Order: sequence, then C-alpha cells, then structure tokens
Amino acid sequence: MAHLSPSAIFSPSVARQQLAAAKDWNYVDSWLSSKFHGRTPPAFERNNDTLKALLALATLNEGADEERELLARVELKALQDLAAREEVDPNKELVNSIEGSLTREGQTSLDALSTLSVTFNQPIPDIERMGRRIIDLHVSSFELDQATERVSILEKHLKGELNRINGLIDSLRGDDYQPSSDLTRQTADYQRKIKGLAAKLPELKDRISSLSAASVTPITLEDVQVEENNFKNLMTTVKELETQVQAYHGLPQDTDLARLELEGLRVELRDLTHRRDSMFEGLVERETPRKPR
Repeated sequence: MAHLSPSAIFSPSVARQQLAAAKDWNYVDSWLSSKFHGRTPPAFERNNDTLKALLALATLNEGADEERELLARVELKALQDLAAREEVDPNKELVNSIEGSLTREGQTSLDALSTLSVTFNQPIPDIERMGRRIIDLHVSSFELDQATERVSILEKHLKGELNRINGLIDSLRGDDYQPSSDLTRQTADYQRKIKGLAAKLPELKDRISSLSAASVTPITLEDVQVEENNFKNLMTTVKELETQVQAYHGLPQDTDLARLELEGLRVELRDLTHRRDSMFEGLVERETPRKPR
C-alpha cells in the first residue's frame, strides 16, 4: 500500500485506478529494460498520456516481435524440409557433381538463373518467358524514366509560374498600385461638375426656344431635326458621363489606371463644353437678326 496516495485509502475506485496504473508502469518499465538491455532508460515525464503512448508502443512492438518470430520459425521449418528432401534425393550426388564441375562463369550463370527463377516465381525456369519478362521490365523502366522526366519538367514550369504569380502579387500590393489620397476629392469634383452641366441643360433649352421664337429668318424642319439630334446626342453624352461618375466608386487600386480614366473624362468634358459653346454661338449668330446696312 506504500505506492498508493492518501486519497486512495478512503476511495476504493481511486485505489483500483492507481493499482492498474502501477501495474501498467511495471509492464512498461520491464519492456523498456528489455529493449535497453539492462541499461537505464532516459528520463521522461510520467503521466497518463505518456503511459498510454508507451503501452501502445509496447503492444505493437510485441506483436511485431511475435510475427517476426513466427516468420523465422516458418523459414526454419522450410529450410529443414528442404534439407530433409535433399538428404533423400536420389539425384543429390549427380547435382553435386554437376555443380562441382561448373566453371566460374557457369556458376555465375547458374546463380543468375536461380535468382531470376525466384524473382519471377518460376520453379521451372523457362528461358523464353524470362527473356520476355526482362524485356517487359526494361520497357516499364524506360516508361517510368520518361514519366519522371515529364513530371520534373512540369514541376519546373509550375514552380516558375508560382514564382511569377507571387512576384505579381507582391507588386500589386506595392505602393504603385494603391489609390491616391485625393481620389475621393477628385471624384466629388467631377460629380459636382456633371450636376452643374445637367442643371444648365434646361436653361440652354429655354434660350434656344426663345431665340427660335424671336428669329426673323424662318427655321426649316430640317434645321429643327438637326438641332434635336444634337441635343439628344448631348443628353446621351451627359448620361454616359453620369454613369461613368457612378462607376468611379469601383476604380481599380492601380493609380496609373485611375488617373488615365480620370484624364479621359477630363478630355471628354472639355470636348462637350467646346461643342456646347460652339452650338450656342452658332445658334446665336444664325438666329440673331442682322442689322440693315
């Protein structure tokens, strides 16, 4: 009872658990001593997890030892049977005489033939079948070498692509592809300009109508149709600009690409402003009554 803790004295269940653990540790210690051949095993922490691991290892090791011992017994029994058969073999003296008469090359050939017979599982050697098997093995070896070379080439290409992708990812995470700090302000400015242009369109429409009404020169249907088409084109352009401005919230992180898009919008805005002013000046010059000389 000396190996029991004080709590185990008053608890039968704890006492049983500690007795079982002590029995297991005794088994593990004896197994370790047998493996270290009487030497002291290295120090280790003694807890439940270590005990479970060592018990499992000891069980597997003993099972493997039993299998190895059983295999050794089978091999020994087979050798004994072969030896007994050789003792009663009437051709033993003839075989020994032939083996003794073989040259060194003949002995080497006989050993090679016997090794191939065992490898190919052919108790009675057949030279033709062995030759075919050897050729098949060479073909299989060549195919495996080719497959290995192709896999190596593919692996090399994949590693190159992986390195290229990693480099691209690193460059995309760099400062060059980050949005500019004033991107929000520029977007707000463009939105404000577009709203201003949209607010001026009704005024321009009213001015064109008033000029048409005060015009002395008669306006033909073709002129009205042309101006209407121009106005529709202008409205379409304004709507496209509004759509583009709404899409600015999804601008790419690439600063250069964002600047290119914004520069394109600036060019379009200048062209529209120029076209509007030109149209307005043309209407004014055409519809304003000329003073008689």
